[in-house]
Amino acid sequence: MKKVISVLCALVVLSMGVSAQNHQGQRRGGDNGWRERVRAEKVAFLTQEIDLTESEAQVFWPIYNEIQKAQREGFEEVKKAYDAMAKGVEEKKDAKEMEKLVKAYIDAKEKHEGIETKYLNKLLKELPAEKVARYYVAEEKFRHQQIGRLGNGSFPNLRMSEEQKQQWKERGEQMKEQFRNWTGQKKEDE
Repeated sequence: MKKVISVLCALVVLSMGVSAQNHQGQRRGGDNGWRERVRAEKVAFLTQEIDLTESEAQVFWPIYNEIQKAQREGFEEVKKAYDAMAKGVEEKKDAKEMEKLVKAYIDAKEKHEGIETKYLNKLLKELPAEKVARYYVAEEKFRHQQIGRLGNGSFPNLRMSEEQKQQWKERGEQMKEQFRNWTGQKKEDE
């Protein structure tokens, strides 16, 4: 029952952000809904892995939505700064202009990378450290799972040759093994 309530809370909170994002996606040409399916899978996966109580879920999911929004915005800033820098290189801008463009790019990257630290403190303030750790472990597990799916060619709208699919599958298996080794080594060290 606790899990059902947590999932429902998560879905209600996430649906608010998703509907705005979905509207944006439709304006850009859409993605046939696969991003929304992945997001929904991620919510269910995180809910199961983190094992939040109802009160923890009510605190966690709004923070999670903030993290996701900040990461998307940060990524867009990095991309915009990179594109401006690449255009400056192509147009052979003078040294002073290039210095500005490079600094803007590095600043955007540093800001994007600082998002984790900013929200780590917020999460630790609101949730037990074990649940925060479970969140980060679940994020990595989900990421590895998605890389594996990509390697198997199970994402729609992605055209890969059989050789590319095999390479991705092998790389996914290597990453899973590295992750297993890493988590196993951590347990041995404790």
